[in-house]
Amino acid sequence: MSAKEYGVAIVGLGMGHAACPWVVKAPGVRLAAVCDVNDERLKKSCAEFNVPGEKDLGKLLERSDVDIVYVMTPSGMHADMGVKAAQKGKHVLVAKPMDVSLEACDRLIAACEKAGVLCAVDFNGRFDDLQQKIRFALDEGLFGKPILGEARLKWYRSDEYYAAGGWRGTWKMDGGGSLANQTIHQIDQLQWFMGDIESVVAAEVGIYNHTKIETEDLGLAIVRFKSGAVGTVMGTTTFPINAYAGLEIHGSEGGVLAMRRDPAWHFHDKSREEKLRRASEVRYSVEDMALVLNGEKKSLLCDGYEGRKSIELLTGIYRAGKEKREIKFPL
Repeated sequence: MSAKEYGVAIVGLGMGHAACPWVVKAPGVRLAAVCDVNDERLKKSCAEFNVPGEKDLGKLLERSDVDIVYVMTPSGMHADMGVKAAQKGKHVLVAKPMDVSLEACDRLIAACEKAGVLCAVDFNGRFDDLQQKIRFALDEGLFGKPILGEARLKWYRSDEYYAAGGWRGTWKMDGGGSLANQTIHQIDQLQWFMGDIESVVAAEVGIYNHTKIETEDLGLAIVRFKSGAVGTVMGTTTFPINAYAGLEIHGSEGGVLAMRRDPAWHFHDKSREEKLRRASEVRYSVEDMALVLNGEKKSLLCDGYEGRKSIELLTGIYRAGKEKREIKFPL
């Protein structure tokens, strides 16, 4: 029997328009519909991808050709929309970050479990060749004992960027600033690579060069992992240009410098670099969901519990910065 192909509906076509080609390219799924309250955005996506569109989420959720709802709205709406989709029996995929609070993440996880549907978070960076090779290196012990992981981002965002749309740089809808929005991929990958967190040792978070935001434009933190390794997080939108974003990971036997597009691998035993390959050949979150639904894969690369972890780390950083003390995990 051939594997079933699943219909995907994208909700929120500000960012979601750019995700449409991912669904079109991914095996095991098809783009079934799109949804947005904005007429212009809706018409553009419908015409470009030759799919039906709905302005009303309720009507979209009644469609029998939609199996997976891919939520690409502002962060603070993810859980609310995901819960509604789950209650209609739809599998749920939300864009990064999962939502703006641990309470919202837990609410979405609970709703999906009650409905018996999949819950996934689209940290699409996990599927990149570089991240997959780092995952393989860690799984195979090529780096040796983990010592240090660094997540850093130096970008620029103007006051005009934050003012546009009315939700960026707000606690309610963005869940934070340069850490929650721009650096969240690196925060997710740091904890994915380095393992369970023991504490956020210290943090500094604040507004240094913007007037149109209520959240941070610069955040720094020191993290201690249960393995004994340590980590750092730095994310800012105050640099004059989008200079770099990435990670540096190393252990007792080797590591990778991956702040820019061309990673540098270093090992005491240089033959270890020749062993590097992708840990998985899956390229898209929707493909990952289809494989699990068809029984070809046991678990999602980033389910709700995995997606929640970056929000837990982010929350710990914010608390450490505000309260000026070490924050123990779990929260």
